[in-house]
This record gives sequence, structure tokens and C-alpha cells, in this order.
Amino acid sequence: MRVGIRRSPAVTKATTTRTTERRWFPGYVLALGAVSWAGAWSCAAAPRVKPVPVPTHVPGVPALHHGPLGDFVPAASLRWLVLVKPREILTDPELGPAIAEIVSNRRLDAFAESSGVDLRQVTRAAVAGFPYATLYLAEVPDGTAAAAREHFGERLLAGAVSKQPRANLIRITGVVGQTPETLLTVEDRVLAVAVGDPLLAKIAEAYAEERLKNSPSALRGAALSTLPDLASENAVTLFAPGPFADEWRRAAGGLLESTVAVGVALRPIGHGKIVATLCLSGAWQESADAAVSRLATAWTAFAQSSAGHLFALSPNAEVKASPDLLTLNVEIEIEPLVRGLKAAVLSDITELLQVQGKTQHSAPDLAPNGAP
Repeated sequence: MRVGIRRSPAVTKATTTRTTERRWFPGYVLALGAVSWAGAWSCAAAPRVKPVPVPTHVPGVPALHHGPLGDFVPAASLRWLVLVKPREILTDPELGPAIAEIVSNRRLDAFAESSGVDLRQVTRAAVAGFPYATLYLAEVPDGTAAAAREHFGERLLAGAVSKQPRANLIRITGVVGQTPETLLTVEDRVLAVAVGDPLLAKIAEAYAEERLKNSPSALRGAALSTLPDLASENAVTLFAPGPFADEWRRAAGGLLESTVAVGVALRPIGHGKIVATLCLSGAWQESADAAVSRLATAWTAFAQSSAGHLFALSPNAEVKASPDLLTLNVEIEIEPLVRGLKAAVLSDITELLQVQGKTQHSAPDLAPNGAP
């Protein structure tokens, strides 16, 4: 039986934000793992849920699924998926200090203290967006899951429920504010947090028990399976299955209208640079040469735009095609990229505060460190 993502009764009562209303800029993906997990755990402490003891493996019971984090994410109703390697990124001699300019070590320390999860020790993380919920996952070191369960229980309000369907599989559900949140731990090596619809955690649980043989996981779905394996060799990978909404069809020179799936990958290559790879899968066939020209033109136009100048993007990119895949590769300098990201974040905050201030008094001009 195939699995579909629907709104559960709990979500009907909750206040959530539709992921389809969010706007993503490719540069923000560099810090997404840390920022997204911090957002999922950032509420104040509340009464504790009694920790659930973790038994040893029961002889004769089938082992739980061992595989990449994408194996715990359903393809049905998926809007986007980001796979991140936090430890690799944060320990990279060039990329690590750059990320620290956006997400400081002090913030990572605070997050580790409040959640029980040190992102600097997380080998792989994932964030998946669905219409009414977001699913966060992480591979964690031994001993982390118990601390994560305890901290998670501290954040929940009344009505928390703990269940243990089988050995080494624990699910805790409750409410933070008005939003349902569910933590699933798999053999103390995988954490999954569903913010919004608890059904996502239950589906991840079913994948862990290998009960969904006929419901493909994210990267095995009809759309994303048309892309090459980008996650293995890259530090950050973003996937988005088609079809795309009207406002996105004009992107990439109008190519997204005929695109089955999009993949974006980032990888540090030394010398102060990362390489970005964009893949568009589709039935390009005889129109592949024309598609290459449209994609190259679209990239050049973007690189020469105000955003492109902000991030010092090169207008020269390598674009190639096969009958089923368009690929664009471009090198990006880390320093101007981070400088542009910091400027963009400050601009967003300034604009937000100015708009709020106009309801009563004019907002003062904002500048870093209190400068006039």
C-alpha cells in the first residue's frame, strides 16, 4: 500500500506554516543544517517526560533498517529535501570558519546544551519539507539519543505521550506552543523530529521497521530517482521534485516547466572556493542543445544581477547535457559568498523591524554594532 501525507487531526488544531510558502536562496543551504535544527529545538523548557529505558536487541526480532537518512523520508507529497554533512562542513579548514561567521560556535554550544545534540559531531543531517510539516533527521554518536529524548521531553507541554513499538525504537509526541512535535529515535543512532503532522514520524518509524515495501522513500521516488547520486560526494545537497508551481516555471530560462526534478550540490574544493552543481532531469532528447543554451544564458543573467554581484558569482559556468539530464557546474568563492549572506540576513532583519516600527513610530536606521 502506498503512503500519502495528509493532515492529521492534531495538525488541524495546530498553527503551522506551509512549507510551500517559504522562499529559498541557494546560498542559505550552507548553514541550513545548524539553523534548521536550532529552530526545531529552540523553545523554552517545560515539565519533563519520564525517560524511556532502552532495552538491548531482542533475539529473533528483525534488525531495524540501516541506511542513509533519505531512506526514512517518504517520496509522497515531498516538496524539498536537504541533505547536509555538518561535521564535514564545520571541520573543513576553509568552510568551517566561514560558517562560523553566520552560525557562531557560541550558538552551537548553546544548541548542544539545550538539545543534547552537538551539531559538530553529527555526521549527516537532513531536512524535508511537506505541505503541513517539516521532518528533521540526524545521525548521532553513541549516547546522544538518550540526552536528546530527555531534552525533548523538557520542552513539551501537557499531553506528551511516549511509546516504544519495539526494542530500540522510541517515539515521544507532544505539543510545543500550539504545534505538535514528535521525536523518534532509531537504535540510538538516528533522530527524527516531525514538526507539525506527527504522521511523518510514524512513517519514518515504518521505514525503520521496513514495513513500507511498496512506498518508495524520497530518493527512490519517481521524480528524484531520475537524478544522479549527488549526496555521496557533496557536503550539501538540495533536491526538489516537480512539477513546479507557476512562479517557478519561468526559472532557469523557463526550463523548469519541462523539468522532472532539480538537484543542487555544494562541495568545498580548497583555495577558498566551493563548486556548485545544478542538475535538471527531464526528457530533453533532441532539444538538449537548445536547453544548454537557455540554461547558460539564464545563469549569466543571474550572475550579472544585483544578487549575483552581491555574491560575486562568475558568469562563466560549464553546462552540458544528455538526453535526460542538464548539468551546470560553477566555482564560487567562499569569502564574498559569506559576506553577501551576512549582508542579506542583516537586510532582512532591518526591513522586518522597519515595517513593524511604522505601525507606531518610524524605525531608526539600523547598522552593525550600533554604528550610525
